[in-house]
Formats: sequence, structure tokens, C-alpha cells
Amino acid sequence: MTDLEYLRSRVPGYADYADDSARHEVDKQIRAYLGETLAAVRDRLNPAGALMDRLDGLILRCEFSDQRVIRAADHARFGEALVDRVHELDRQIVECADRIRAAASLDELATELDTAARLLDERFGAIADAPTS
Repeated sequence: MTDLEYLRSRVPGYADYADDSARHEVDKQIRAYLGETLAAVRDRLNPAGALMDRLDGLILRCEFSDQRVIRAADHARFGEALVDRVHELDRQIVECADRIRAAASLDELATELDTAARLLDERFGAIADAPTS
């Protein structure tokens, strides 16, 4: 199964970066998928202190489109290599969200929060570092 096939099977209506007009939508879709999972695990595990602050910060990051990603996507040349890389990162974000959903402990949650934040940063970096059109 390709990354794109996986994403389409997990994220309803996955918009795809190969379509110029859908690039803003797909950012919202991935953030929503992750954000909904974060909100659910917050209710289920009830973290406190610094972990709750990190979780809330990541939820806030998911609530709105990242204007840096949108600007970068508007200027990036989305060749096959970039589209494939972003699909790979989106898949990793979805898989991370699924691990967050299944987290049985606060330690597991903490590890996955770090992973989710890193993947969002990597996704932005891949788009921002791409050649411009």
C-alpha cells in the first residue's frame, strides 16, 4: 500500500498535495486528524502539569492552519519527489496519532507528543525547503 493509498484509507477525503487547489485543505485535514486524537487522549488520560501544557500546546497548533505551511505550499514547486515526501510525512503523522490514541500511559503519551511535534516541523521543513515555482 502506498502512502497516498494509506492516507486515503485513514483520512476521509484526503485532499492530496498533487492537486494545487487542495494543498490548503490537506494541511487542515492532517491537523484535524491529529487534533481530534489529542483532545480524546487528554480526556482519557487526564495529564497534568508540564505534560498537559505540552498537550494543550500541540492541540492549539492543530486547531488552525499553519500559515507558514500555507505560504510555503503556495510557493513550492510540488514535483513528484516533494509530493512523495509529504505523503510519507503525513502518513507518519497519522500513524503517530493512532499511537497517541492507543497510549496506555502518560510516558507513552509524552514520547508520542514529541514525535508528533517533530513530524509537523519536518513536514513544514520539507515544503519550505523545496524549490520555488
